[in-house]
Amino acid sequence: MNKTAKTLLIVVAVVAILGGIRVALSLGGKQDDQKLISEALQESLQASKEGRPGGVLDKLSASFKFNDQEMTANTRQIADFIKKQKPDVTIQNSEAVITGDEARIVSPVDLKVNFLGQSIDRRLKEVTIVFRKEEAREFLVIPTRKWRLTDVRVPDSTVTDLLAQ
Repeated sequence: MNKTAKTLLIVVAVVAILGGIRVALSLGGKQDDQKLISEALQESLQASKEGRPGGVLDKLSASFKFNDQEMTANTRQIADFIKKQKPDVTIQNSEAVITGDEARIVSPVDLKVNFLGQSIDRRLKEVTIVFRKEEAREFLVIPTRKWRLTDVRVPDSTVTDLLAQ
């Protein structure tokens, strides 16, 4: 067998193995969307509390927005804030309303954080958290879809109250 034939055989074998893994994951690992969203949310909240920005940023969409303001350029600031401040965030109602590839959670959120030497412990009313299913990769090569956090909306009056107190 010549070198080209061996290379082709190896490539075909790798593609077949990856395809088999993908089929097994899609058939055997099919989970309830509500459960997937809840797990993603809980993992990111725990990572935030522990100061692990990677666990949070992995769940954020590349087009993440806060109150309709693009935050993609601020991922480094988000990571630094999580690492230094270790915010403790509790979402009171984590039940998502799922419509196709979008899921919304509307809930009060408890926020505990030390910021600029000041301890902040507040309840934010009616926070809207939006997840969307986006293209992703398993094991860097296998295409899949994952729920990612795309939007967080907090009423302007709540933001004002948070900063004023």
